[in-house]
Amino acid sequence: MKPLYRFAAVALLVLGLFAWWYYQPKRILERKLDDLIADLSFDPGTTRSSRLIKSSSIGGYFDRQVEITSPIDEANGNFSPEDLNSGFSFLSENAREISIQRAEKLTTTIDGKHATMEFDADVKVSISRWLKGLNGRYAVIVHWRKTEHGWKIHSSSCLLPHNSSTPKGS
Repeated sequence: MKPLYRFAAVALLVLGLFAWWYYQPKRILERKLDDLIADLSFDPGTTRSSRLIKSSSIGGYFDRQVEITSPIDEANGNFSPEDLNSGFSFLSENAREISIQRAEKLTTTIDGKHATMEFDADVKVSISRWLKGLNGRYAVIVHWRKTEHGWKIHSSSCLLPHNSSTPKGS
């Protein structure tokens, strides 16, 4: 076999193995989760237009109706992606900073067209005028459903920060 053919065969094999690894549902969901966390986070120097762009992009991660359970009473319930865009837009307009850091340990369970991801997240929200006591480590559970448009979040729960009292909304 000529060296060029051998090289092409090895390159195709490596490319095929990488594509197989990269497109496994677990890896797709991990990338989507990390992208969502990046879209939800911003620092004090982030411009208003960047915040608005981020807030308009988060709806694409969510199913038609999403059940949210959180320590903030007003943020619990069933919401459409448009509701979530609007709520995050309000939050990003009024917050100085939102920082979400996912802990390294991530448990992903996939059962056909449903998946569950569990992880801890260190959260910092600087919006003390309305929401106090949101900073801390949270246990987060995200339920995904595979739709005709790819994997979408259909419910999420954020348990109280470890070693803290119950935060309340306004």
